[in-house]
Amino acid sequence: MRKTLILGAALLVAACGPRPSSEVEKVDLYTAVGDYGMVVDAIEITVSNPRSLKGLKAADFDLVNNVSGSFVDAATGQAPAEFEDDGIVLSTKKNVLRIEAKPFNKAGKSEGWFKRVPWELHCAADSALNVIGSQEMEEHIAVLDDCETGSFTFGGITREYMLHLPKDANGKVIPNAPLLVWQIGGGEYDKDLMTVATANRCLVSLPTEGIPCATLVFALANPNYSYSASLDPAKIELIDRNNALQMAFIDQLIAEGKVDGNRLFCAGASSGGGCTMRFMMQFADRFKAAIPCCAMDPIVPIHQVEEKYPGQYADDVEIVWRGACVYKWDGADMALSPMDIDAFTKLPMYFVHAETDRTCKVASTYAYTEARKRLGATDDKMLIYSDEDLIKWGVSPMMAHFSWVPLLDDFSEGSPMDWMVKQF
Repeated sequence: MRKTLILGAALLVAACGPRPSSEVEKVDLYTAVGDYGMVVDAIEITVSNPRSLKGLKAADFDLVNNVSGSFVDAATGQAPAEFEDDGIVLSTKKNVLRIEAKPFNKAGKSEGWFKRVPWELHCAADSALNVIGSQEMEEHIAVLDDCETGSFTFGGITREYMLHLPKDANGKVIPNAPLLVWQIGGGEYDKDLMTVATANRCLVSLPTEGIPCATLVFALANPNYSYSASLDPAKIELIDRNNALQMAFIDQLIAEGKVDGNRLFCAGASSGGGCTMRFMMQFADRFKAAIPCCAMDPIVPIHQVEEKYPGQYADDVEIVWRGACVYKWDGADMALSPMDIDAFTKLPMYFVHAETDRTCKVASTYAYTEARKRLGATDDKMLIYSDEDLIKWGVSPMMAHFSWVPLLDDFSEGSPMDWMVKQF
């Protein structure tokens, strides 16, 4: 029986001939911005001879070191394991082989502290089609590749930006769209624009959901923004100057008919949550709603400072808000001014935080909401995530600061993003 099988295989090879050589001309990687970095959606391999792709099937391919783009497995609470089912789907177009799979971490599999093992694609039928994640490939990034980039100057500073404008079914930009401007966290300050744009899903969250909204992010330089920045006028002046620059750019977009000046929204996380608060202190009358997430303390010292008595943080915030507390552009420079309390309290805010956040403690959210209530705010909402809530979204309780992950991923009824979208 064994000799018969061997003879049959030999006859088959003689009849069909050996598989043509797959001379690979290039490899293209299709990625998207994930919760904690980039994820791979598909790989395209261009070969010189299209006949070499005939007869290939999904079972010929295997991905290794491919794990989900999250900190923990939502089902087990442990570090993500390799996919048991890679979800590979093959398609060919002339001499291009496309391998789609379950989205996996572009950086590969975690192995110990700060060490990653590159992902690999193996082809049992033709080793020439093997791909290693560390090799040179041309990358295509969903949404971001379609964004506008540039720089803008105002108030003596220049900042780079990335802007997504929604398009209709024919690929034409939709005019007068609503706009969400995202305030970056401290980990992205003084970084290049691509690092800022891929740090989290701030630019891609709404477009990925198919929601026609413009999204905007600036690469900001706040080298001195740290805990208790409110004690240093130069630090908060720079925050407010950055915000004035962003508002001037938004005004330009409005004048060009790209965004609707009556549908402006602002959100941000960590230091960006604090910047969102200061942005609204400057321009509350211009925005329709805001979402401060795990906000820092550029108003009064809160983090790394103990309350002398219960409620001190809220008292301190209220006192500051009732005085000259924000820098505004006066036509020549930034000048310390009082804020428009009426507009500030009428602007609805949805505060988001994790109960066990060790980086920006939840006390800041409680203080801001209480102080706003005292000033007259009645439409604020608050969502505090438990450790169990975070795990459901792939966030380890050790990384409870990352409450922007469920924020930007969750569009279910009543969620902060759903709340915002319903105001479009």
